[in-house]
Amino acid sequence: MSDTPTRDGEGVISRYQILSLYIPALILALGTGVIAPVLPVYAKSFNISFGIASLIIVAYQLGSLAATLPAGYLMDKIGRRPIILAGPVALGLSSILTAFAGTFPELVLFRFIGGVANQLWMQARLAVIADTARSNNLARQVTWMIGMQRAGMMLGPAVGGLLAAGFDIRLPFIVHGLLCFLAVAPSFKIVKETAPEASERSPQVEGAPPPAGAFRTLMAAIFTVQMVTFLIIQFFATVCRGGEAGTFNLYAVYAYGIGPKVLGFLNAAVGVVVLPIPFLTGYFMDRYGRKVIVVPGFALYGLAIFTMGLSAFFLLPFEAFVVTFLLVQATLSTTNGTMQTLGADVAPVASRGMFFGIWRFIAQMGSLVGPAIFAVLADQVNYGTAFLSSALAAFAVSLLVAFVLKETMKRDAKPVAA
Repeated sequence: MSDTPTRDGEGVISRYQILSLYIPALILALGTGVIAPVLPVYAKSFNISFGIASLIIVAYQLGSLAATLPAGYLMDKIGRRPIILAGPVALGLSSILTAFAGTFPELVLFRFIGGVANQLWMQARLAVIADTARSNNLARQVTWMIGMQRAGMMLGPAVGGLLAAGFDIRLPFIVHGLLCFLAVAPSFKIVKETAPEASERSPQVEGAPPPAGAFRTLMAAIFTVQMVTFLIIQFFATVCRGGEAGTFNLYAVYAYGIGPKVLGFLNAAVGVVVLPIPFLTGYFMDRYGRKVIVVPGFALYGLAIFTMGLSAFFLLPFEAFVVTFLLVQATLSTTNGTMQTLGADVAPVASRGMFFGIWRFIAQMGSLVGPAIFAVLADQVNYGTAFLSSALAAFAVSLLVAFVLKETMKRDAKPVAA
């Protein structure tokens, strides 16, 4: 089997997919999981409030936001491969520097750089999937990548908690950096360029217009009802996540005073329960269409977040938080990879990199706004109100996909075999 991906892709599982997609996703997420339970405790060690500590999440999302448009432009200009390789290297360096942050502003700066680096890898990897995957296996490639990330996030927190508790709170960041270098190593050899027009060196495909008119064509494609609706949905989808585990972990540290060891085992235990979900959702989206997962997934996630809000309103004990945390993570797993799948579905062939830049910019705007809204409401009102705002955004996604957005899966694609 050739290591070079074709325009039609090589299916869901191949040597190329395993070494360039699934294993890097697993290792990178393992590193992220290692620092997940340590980061909020590390931030708190600088003697700052919850609102200020939330800057470690906001800065990371801000870095991701700042990288979106440049990454999109560069993917069309120099290709996907250099971006895929640069991301994990920069992420590893930023994590090692985080271990030696002497002040909280330094910590925030290194988190910003980490956000930039992570966005480079993720955005370029999604572009490669969009370049090469068939419509009837695209959802599985995306969600299985997310599933491998969930596996890494499942294993990492317990390791990070033990490293911090048994040695030093800074050690997990060094481990994260080394794992990033390990993750990208095979890609230097096997990742091939898939951009149809990288630096205008490759021939046009599927009737793509010449580069001079690509931007105008892209704008015409974006300003349609379907595309504008999708971008609005994407914004609310990332707002409702509120920084995902980062915000939930920070809340657990400040509201219940738990340490990295407990937080690490909690994340690991939840990961075991929710790990299979993304693998199943990808299969169903490829077989029955995207809406069958997106609509109930975000509705259930909204209900779970609302339940967590109730536990905060009534100041329920830590055991209640654990139950709601499990519900939130389980329902969140049904939504992981769904927006990336929709985006890859609707991405125009011409100037796909620039489209990814605009799309991911809007997505990261939501990822930036979500934690910021949560932090302000938590500081100025209460935690329950902050969770309620995330729940409302999730319900908005479910309703818009159900009643406004058309099905994005290509109608001419053959469904996956039962």
